Amino acid sequence: MKHLRLTLLLAATGGLAACGSMSSPRYAGSVLASEAGAVARCQYLGEISGSSGLSGFFALKGANDVKQELLGRADAQGATHVVWDRPDVDYTSTTVVAKTYRCPTVQDKP
Repeated sequence: MKHLRLTLLLAATGGLAACGSMSSPRYAGSVLASEAGAVARCQYLGEISGSSGLSGFFALKGANDVKQELLGRADAQGATHVVWDRPDVDYTSTTVVAKTYRCPTVQDKP
């Protein structure tokens, strides 16, 4: 019985360690996270959203993973900036919504 408990404890610890060491791809593009006031003169492109199966204790990681994915999607649609809504966390998932904008750059000015 003692051997079984030790085996279960090691398996559970290994599983948690694996979850903690999972790294998500990091967005390496040029889309910037901004506040709503900073994009007042920008072109609104739309709203994008994504969800993660991580919730509860792992909700922060779930939200960060989704944000990385959404930055890539915003970049693909030509956005220069995103404004995050507050993540929605329930018992089974974490959902993040972003509004996307294309703001003029120095290169865009005559």
